[in-house]
Amino acid sequence: MAYGLELQQGLSQQLNQFQLQSLNILSLDNYELDEFLQNEFAENPLLEYKPQSESPQMLSGNAGGYRETERPEIKDESPRDKKTFFMEQLHLVQFTRKELDIMTYLIDCLEDSGLLHVSLEEISDNLGVPLEEIKACHDALINLEPAGVFARNLEECLMLQLERKGLLDDDLEKIILEHLSDVATGHIASITRTLGLSTVQARKYIQQIQQLNPRPFSGYSYEKAEYIVPDIIIQRNGDEWKIELNDNWIGNYSLNDYYLKMMKEIEDPELKEYFQKKYERSRFIIASIEQRRQTITKIVWAVFKKQKEYFTKGGKLKPMCMQDVADETQMHVSTVSRASKGKYIQSPFGTVSIKDLFASSYSFGNQWNTADDIKEAIWKLIQSEDPKKPYSDLKISQLLLEKEMKISRRTVAKYRKEMGILGTYSRKDSESFGW
Repeated sequence: MAYGLELQQGLSQQLNQFQLQSLNILSLDNYELDEFLQNEFAENPLLEYKPQSESPQMLSGNAGGYRETERPEIKDESPRDKKTFFMEQLHLVQFTRKELDIMTYLIDCLEDSGLLHVSLEEISDNLGVPLEEIKACHDALINLEPAGVFARNLEECLMLQLERKGLLDDDLEKIILEHLSDVATGHIASITRTLGLSTVQARKYIQQIQQLNPRPFSGYSYEKAEYIVPDIIIQRNGDEWKIELNDNWIGNYSLNDYYLKMMKEIEDPELKEYFQKKYERSRFIIASIEQRRQTITKIVWAVFKKQKEYFTKGGKLKPMCMQDVADETQMHVSTVSRASKGKYIQSPFGTVSIKDLFASSYSFGNQWNTADDIKEAIWKLIQSEDPKKPYSDLKISQLLLEKEMKISRRTVAKYRKEMGILGTYSRKDSESFGW
């Protein structure tokens, strides 16, 4: 967003504030944007609002052949609810306005699991804020409850929880960093042999790890059935396809001509300064709305091109990650992530969350497989195995290689656990060593 022309030199901190606010506007879905704009309109006399008579296009059970769909209750999953949860734990007076804005951004980047998968370096680059300031804000958040939130990976998440309990030592740290797959599969011998531990001690460590929560924030939300209001609509117009935001119902916002004229005639310095600030805020809001529309539309077009068969024929999703879309649109991955968050696309073949269209992929020879393809193959192999001699993760890896799916044993273990399938010994003896 090019706001440089609107700012004077020396206001780099103010520019950062504008960047943060514009990114927050980008992350809002249409209902959240409407509420945000109504609040701005109530507080800013320079902002003029013209309502629209039409209602938002909404899916119902029988309308247009679309199916009724379950969607997470926005109010429980929205970034603002997460902000309240975490901000209430902070002593706000200890932080500057800039630091609180950075923390708000970090909270918005938090996954539903409680992990932070966007790197601090990327956040620093995206916001134009020194990495040291980002790290300081992250250090404040990583100490909040529940233990493990804002960790950048599973290993850090588990170690934070153990550290909070006063249980973390060198051996336990090595097990988490180097032997998590062995913990999940119950391969105690590998741990004892590598670290020189007794079986009793290794079992004690494994038990401590199993009591941890790999998704520390997952228990703080719930789902509720409701109708979906799509944020973007894809439809065919003759031989061409059209993509538009479903936001006409929000109304039009512009500058108020009456107060613009009054600004020129005001002589009182304080009143003139007040109106000048409101004027700049109004221009920023209007520009941010338009930038949001352009950014989301550009991202959805990139997604549409890569998943055209899915949207036009109801075909299978192709391998696509956020980095692919970021490269196509020349945007930051974090921008793609925020623009996609909580937003739904309506097309002739149904309605889908934008984030559900992203699928990890692996290249094997001349073919591509998504993570779902590999999970399906693992599932079929386990379903066909001899219950008395279940396949080990290594054996599954070897069998997949015969299908031109070159996956490591650790990746097999990871996907197996994600599908809720027990390890080899557990499937044979009905004794679980995993979470």
